[in-house]
Amino acid sequence: MPEFQEYGWNVQHLGLTDEVLAHAELTKDPLYRKIPHDRLAYYVDRSLQRGREAAQACRGMSIRELYRREGLGYEITDRSGTFHQISLRARIDFNQTPPEVVIYAASLRGMADAYRAVMSPGEQAQRSLTPQDDELERLVDIHLAHEFFHYVEYRAAQFTNDMLEPVEVFRLGRRLVKRSSVVQCSEIAAHAFCKEMMGLPFLPNVLDYAFLIQTGSLSKEDFYREVEAWKSGHAAAL
Repeated sequence: MPEFQEYGWNVQHLGLTDEVLAHAELTKDPLYRKIPHDRLAYYVDRSLQRGREAAQACRGMSIRELYRREGLGYEITDRSGTFHQISLRARIDFNQTPPEVVIYAASLRGMADAYRAVMSPGEQAQRSLTPQDDELERLVDIHLAHEFFHYVEYRAAQFTNDMLEPVEVFRLGRRLVKRSSVVQCSEIAAHAFCKEMMGLPFLPNVLDYAFLIQTGSLSKEDFYREVEAWKSGHAAAL
């Protein structure tokens, strides 16, 4: 994906702070438009904080060491991760005891160029394996970290979205009020946990957009417009 390097495509250039990328994740929630504008920053900041605090509790350990310590199994497979026309890169099966994580390596290999495009220069200089192997290993660990955070939520029976204030989704008169949690907050927290655990310079959801641009599913121009919308949305919430 040389065009990314040629045009200086990087998180610093685009201003993709944790808060902006977390806002991008929040826009995926079905309740996003129900959240009052002055409460958007609350869901972004609290979710990021939850993920960072969980990572602090795991300092000094690699993600695979954490799996061993918890007795948590994981499988790295070349099987297809496509289910009902949805392509998965990783999933955690809570029906097993303990839960087991499956990483679909075949899906991750296509992200190697996207990873390289947004990798920090310092990390590039520290590669110890061949570039292709190193990038795949890092992508596997990123997804292991993401799923590990969901395991931490499950183990504590404290999912991030349930810990935050619910959003009012329906009201009929004064007495009939329906509220629901913002599920995507759990994803934001998992991204923050992953970034801290892996020492990444960005929240890992940026890789999804780099991959979409690489495959032609998203134009750079449309992506830049999206970025400005996320930045404006977050700024308006402050």
